[in-house]
Amino acid sequence: MNTVIIGAAKGLGLCLTEQLLKKGFLVAAGTISQTAGLLALKKKYADSLLIFEADVTDEKQIEEGAGKCSQFLGTIDAVCIVAGVLLNGDRINLLHKCDITELKKTFEINAVGPVTVIKYFYPYLKDGANIFVVTSEGVGIQNCGTWVPCYGLSKTAATKACGILNQSVENVNFYAVHPGRMNTDMGRTTAQIEPEESAEGFLRLISGETPVSRDCWYIDYMGNKMDY
Repeated sequence: MNTVIIGAAKGLGLCLTEQLLKKGFLVAAGTISQTAGLLALKKKYADSLLIFEADVTDEKQIEEGAGKCSQFLGTIDAVCIVAGVLLNGDRINLLHKCDITELKKTFEINAVGPVTVIKYFYPYLKDGANIFVVTSEGVGIQNCGTWVPCYGLSKTAATKACGILNQSVENVNFYAVHPGRMNTDMGRTTAQIEPEESAEGFLRLISGETPVSRDCWYIDYMGNKMDY
């Protein structure tokens, strides 16, 4: 399978890139920084891995990256959009006291970013391709906690975008996926699993080992339906 990972520098994105390569897939890894872990994978899997610049807030860069991925992969079977941000102020401020600059940046990366990626990669997707957008467990309208409100709002928007896209596009499937509470820089304080476990679940989703249906498009990394 030919797969694109957006946000591959560390955490879930890096773990998933490694597991896909071990499985024998061709992988295009989009990143804003070429970390030691990613460069080590390039050295080991030189012919199977493309590393390209993918700042989801840079529309031109994403457009150019999509073209590079097409040249390297040919037709694309799956795209996994991992890139996301949880800013420091959002960890301590209630929504009515938030930094509006942080709110805008959070939306630009977490909600606008996936739509930007989808817009420019869509022409290179095969019929029946799957797009997996990493979202969150806290996106339901009834689930209105007070912690990290900017992040929650942005992930709610990204999740609904997948539903709208499934109504808009017939030949590609879109899934909003809760990755679990992972032991990463973003989620260490509430962690329940390691990113390797989440990556294993995403690998099964991407490969088709865990069957999914666009009729149930908000799921967790094991393919279980999530509540709206």
